[in-house]
Amino acid sequence: MKITRWFATSLFCLSAVASADAPFIEHTTGFFASSMPLAECREQGKKAFTTLGITEKSSTNPRNEVVGFKGDYKVVLYCVSDEGGCDAPEEPYASGGTVIVAGAEYAKVKGLVDGVKAKLQLQ
Repeated sequence: MKITRWFATSLFCLSAVASADAPFIEHTTGFFASSMPLAECREQGKKAFTTLGITEKSSTNPRNEVVGFKGDYKVVLYCVSDEGGCDAPEEPYASGGTVIVAGAEYAKVKGLVDGVKAKLQLQ
């Protein structure tokens, strides 16, 4: 069987991708000192991202989350909403948030998680 140059190159590239290390993923969840409107949680998240040099990107769930990248590191803030039961306000409130970061080096991943958590003052 004759192996063409294209086929050999394809095998090499696929094997390099398959052997690449999986990213580290870290997350934390915390509560705000007092609930805030969901829109304010997102705005606070955007400010935290800007301060930390994270570039905001569009989200598939813009109601509850802020998504961004710092280089190859993906950062997500998910604002946890309180629906309020029978006394539901027009706009839900956020009682807390979850910060999720994925990237190649654990120290940077953990640093971004801790940085966003500190900027949002999640407890």
